Amino acid sequence: MNSFMQSANNVLGSARLRPSRSQALRFGISFALAVLMWGWVTELQDPVESREIVNVPIAVGQLPESLQIVSSLPDVTVTFSGPGSRIAPIRAPDITVEADTSGISQPGTYLVPLLVEVENVNEQSVEPEDVTIQVDSRVSEIFPLEVTHTDLVDQTREVGAIEPVVSQVTVTGPTTAVERIVVVNLPVTIEGQTQSYDAAYIPLAVDDSGQRVTEVDILPESIMTHVEVQTRGKALSVVPVIIGVPADSHSVQQRQVLPDTIVVDGPEEVLGDLLFVNTDPVDVTDSTQSISTRVGLADLPDGVTILEPAGGTVEVRVAIEDITASSQTLNGLPVESVGLEDGLTASFDPESVSIQVSAPAEILQSMTPDGIGVFVDVSELGPGTHKLALEVTVPQGATWIGGDFAEIFVTIEESVVSSSDQATPTASPAP
Repeated sequence: MNSFMQSANNVLGSARLRPSRSQALRFGISFALAVLMWGWVTELQDPVESREIVNVPIAVGQLPESLQIVSSLPDVTVTFSGPGSRIAPIRAPDITVEADTSGISQPGTYLVPLLVEVENVNEQSVEPEDVTIQVDSRVSEIFPLEVTHTDLVDQTREVGAIEPVVSQVTVTGPTTAVERIVVVNLPVTIEGQTQSYDAAYIPLAVDDSGQRVTEVDILPESIMTHVEVQTRGKALSVVPVIIGVPADSHSVQQRQVLPDTIVVDGPEEVLGDLLFVNTDPVDVTDSTQSISTRVGLADLPDGVTILEPAGGTVEVRVAIEDITASSQTLNGLPVESVGLEDGLTASFDPESVSIQVSAPAEILQSMTPDGIGVFVDVSELGPGTHKLALEVTVPQGATWIGGDFAEIFVTIEESVVSSSDQATPTASPAP
């Protein structure tokens, strides 16, 4: 009896939980209305919009390794729609447009569809919908490497051997492109190098018109190369030679030569004796204004040529100013040497010179020849005759403004010790 009553209660409970048909219909209508209401509200808050992005590049689909697309692909325009909040951040890099090359297995010309993918959008389309592509076979070929280098901009350096670590390269690309290649160059640019060096350079494939073939890949992509660079000649300082005396109440305030260093070349034994070079004389006689002129270089030894400057001339600038101070000419000043090595003697031609000094009157009145230094620097010079520039020192407040000399010849000789100068041995007294 109890079990019967329990079964009856279960049946009655199930009947109470199961909705009637009218209840189910009302529930379905309510749910549909809720969905419609939700969509309507969503549409009001985040309406569907359309966007268009232009100049989207086309990617190439998978091709067999033996094939390669050789035609250029145009950019396309992609149109898509969706909720404004979703499509607003989308940019060209977020879009994938791919040429469908899945059915291509040999060279030829094909019209292929474009596949477009944009995330989080309702609809998407691409214009144009398909493109024409040209497919060529991909080949590899070995080419010898030809080294070229740019010319140096000056004559003071020369290029020796150029030795890349490889003598040939592998070129891979479309058959039509590889067949156009005449040579693979390794262009070496010397630039400002003044000594041998190692650097990596990029090889370039070139056709018969000298144009670069860019559709191919070259291995190795860069090549380490040893380049021998040698310098030529010797650098010498340039001394501007000024002769004459400016007009009254004027003086030479500054002298300058541009460039102040030149490069010469010639026999080593001749270059070894050269320390500087003089300009041709610039005459300032009776000048009242500053002078700027181009002159040559004086008395270069036979066999010595000028590498730089290329024209073999320099610019001499002489600043001449009107001065209120007086000037005085000091005559017969002896020439002395500085830096003469032991065991050597020096003689000068001329032995004395005259110089002109400008200074306030009180300094000129107290000035004596002893306060003037006239000397030449003979440091590291050996026996022989040398042509040297004269250097002058004057008291503080005075200015050396000229002289009657342009150059000094110095003759250096070994000292001769006479027998009378030698020490005479002294006899020891007998025990």
